[in-house]
Amino acid sequence: MTAMISKVRIEEETERLYALMPAHIRAMDAANGLALKALFQVLAEGTAEIDAEIDTLYDSMFAETTPESGLPDLVALVAAEPLRPLLAGSGHNARAFIANTIRYRRGKGTARTLESLAADVGGFGSVAVEYFMRLSRLQNLMDVRPERPGTAHLVPGMTAGKTATAFDTLPRLVDVRSIARAGGRHHIPNVGVHIVRPVTPVFPAPDGSTMIPSHILAGVPLMRPWPVAGNSHAGYFQLAAIPGRTVRLFNPSRRSQDDNGRVVECELGDRLKRLPLYLETEELRQAALEGREPRLNEGPWFDDEGQPFTIFLGRTIAGHMHYDRVAPSQILICNLEAAPTPIGIRPGSSRTHNWFEGSKPAPIPHSGQSDIRCAFDPITSRLIVAQNGANPDVETVRIAYATGMGQAMGAGPHDRNDDDVPFDVTNTDDVTNLVWVVDASGDHTGATIAGVSPVLSLDEALNGWATHGAGKRGFIVLTSCDRETAKNSASSISVNVPPNSELHIVSARWQPRTIKPGLPTNANRLGFIVRKERVFTIDALLEITPLEITGNPAIGGALVLDGLSLTQGIVLQESAVSKLRIRHCTIRSPGKAAIATTAALNGTNVAIESSVVGQVSLNFGGSTAIGALHVTNAIVSNDGAAGDTIAASPLTVNLRNVTILGSSSVKSIEATNVIFNGALIATRTQIGCVRYCVIAPYSTTPRRFRCQPDLAFSKAAATKNASLSPAERSAIVLGVQPAFLDLALDEPMVAMLHPMCSDAIGQGGEGETEIGAFANASVGLRMANIQSLFDDYLPFGLEAGLIDDTRSTAIAMRRNQP
Repeated sequence: MTAMISKVRIEEETERLYALMPAHIRAMDAANGLALKALFQVLAEGTAEIDAEIDTLYDSMFAETTPESGLPDLVALVAAEPLRPLLAGSGHNARAFIANTIRYRRGKGTARTLESLAADVGGFGSVAVEYFMRLSRLQNLMDVRPERPGTAHLVPGMTAGKTATAFDTLPRLVDVRSIARAGGRHHIPNVGVHIVRPVTPVFPAPDGSTMIPSHILAGVPLMRPWPVAGNSHAGYFQLAAIPGRTVRLFNPSRRSQDDNGRVVECELGDRLKRLPLYLETEELRQAALEGREPRLNEGPWFDDEGQPFTIFLGRTIAGHMHYDRVAPSQILICNLEAAPTPIGIRPGSSRTHNWFEGSKPAPIPHSGQSDIRCAFDPITSRLIVAQNGANPDVETVRIAYATGMGQAMGAGPHDRNDDDVPFDVTNTDDVTNLVWVVDASGDHTGATIAGVSPVLSLDEALNGWATHGAGKRGFIVLTSCDRETAKNSASSISVNVPPNSELHIVSARWQPRTIKPGLPTNANRLGFIVRKERVFTIDALLEITPLEITGNPAIGGALVLDGLSLTQGIVLQESAVSKLRIRHCTIRSPGKAAIATTAALNGTNVAIESSVVGQVSLNFGGSTAIGALHVTNAIVSNDGAAGDTIAASPLTVNLRNVTILGSSSVKSIEATNVIFNGALIATRTQIGCVRYCVIAPYSTTPRRFRCQPDLAFSKAAATKNASLSPAERSAIVLGVQPAFLDLALDEPMVAMLHPMCSDAIGQGGEGETEIGAFANASVGLRMANIQSLFDDYLPFGLEAGLIDDTRSTAIAMRRNQP
């Protein structure tokens, strides 16, 4: 019975019932070994179970709250069409589809319903296009149709950027091919459902416009100086964690949830473009000067919630950092792919606008000045602060924004809470917890509980752990989206974990224990770790060292890195830790190894989960190592470094759902759903197995099961009923070669499969998922679910096709001109 109910709930119910007893009876019970309280605990177990069943009953009435076991009952209730189940960890389920089934049937046969189906069933940003509306048409004064012109509309200049997308309004001649079977588009019976695959997690913008204290902006990422020609310049900032690199900003998904209206471009979760934002900010400035409402044909892109991005400029006032929100009308959208010349130049603090009022015979000219506070490029996420004259200059900049990715992976604002990481930090008989709450703003409200230490920096927290952490479990909770470098002119930040200890360095929100009158309180609970909307950047080499560099035979404890962005990588020293777990981190050191060792590993297990990492070099000369490497749901790239992307010749390696951009060397290997984009060399081939993988030429592997190009060779040989020639084999290899949208770790679409990639890759993984890092996203299964519903929700005679509008950076940059 107790296995069904959480231990915390039973304890709370026990305390609630026991508190009903008079104080003198509780005192007598405490003096006699708490036998009465033990009886109340037995009673509390039954009460808690009944309460849990009642809660489940109420939850099961709604698609949003019912447990997974209750979904089939709701499916039967509304007679929803059956869908193929998705993999656990896909980040999507059928709840929205079940909840909206009746609404779909009411709107059956409309483009709006197709958009909603694609969004709810597949989780994609989607736009349905009835292609007969895009066919060119001869105009007639009896039936004027301005939305279907005979020539292209070239003003205000965004026509070319929308070509071949859902918002392409160019007039086309008829294409009689089927959209579902032959790739046709512009024909009367064709309906295209355009989708974009990336998810767009958001760093939300808090309320407030002026004098916002630092702790209010804890969840808003801090920009770093933008070095130009190797030097820093006043007022130059960049959002990317690595100097000189870029971050591509996305528009967060803002799809309407009502029954009216269609998805427009400013509601779709996709890459931002310069020109629409420039035109809107110019119109906002012009309208304010002219005293009229803005005329926004393409917008509004900027809304009251701070989307698609919000800029905060910070200055020190009375010894404390305060920030001011920059209004959209005060932002000058520009191209900052290269630094302006002369280097160091900054935009003026105002912009002149001219306009006319009145009509013939003599319009009245007017002129006005609009405030400009910064120039910003959403494509590179670089910013230049406007000249301030005699006023104090801007010291720091923060930006609330959204970015795109194929799946929740690496460091980012996405939800990282999971059952296998602590959420409720409570001391028990077996575990003593210590918590250091790092907040550089100095706001330590509520952090006065014993065992919780408020500190100003990661360095201070690590010093506290080194002093008090032996034999305990520690949490260093980095509560702000800040950046920290090595202290005291050191080249690295050192971390040591004593034997039999466990340290978690987590970028997360900290919620301390609260005490409310009349409610039971667990005195052993320190608080809660909420892993979302936080990214902390360590801008230094993270060196994991043993407690004593020499003379310490015992291997260190376990270290967990969670939600961090490291710009100069990690180095493991000998016997430093018994286990290193890296989850939801972005670890890079361009041109060098992102994870390296200074000696052969001695019993260390390295686990990389849901992360984006550069070169992993765990070899040390020819030394024999003891340990293992486990990588799941990750992208690993050489990131410009020489040698193997994964160099683990002395180690046993276990890979699942991984894309490796480069070659690999291991001792032995177990791999499932892995793309080896370079040669894999396994020393011991008599043990291990590679399953559902893409194997590059010249690889040496253990036995294979349903791998490519082996399957393609077998199929072609069976069709030909003869062996294949070398030329035929080469052609087959090219046909099943994985094609990616982007290969650079700076790009949001890195390692995402191109829409034209072979089905042997896109549906060749275990459970008919795609092979590679995004296997759990179940993109192919979600698209198949959408397509299975077209026949039921389309009028007779029409046919629909799914069109993937996900773009690589190279294509997107061409569409961002001017």
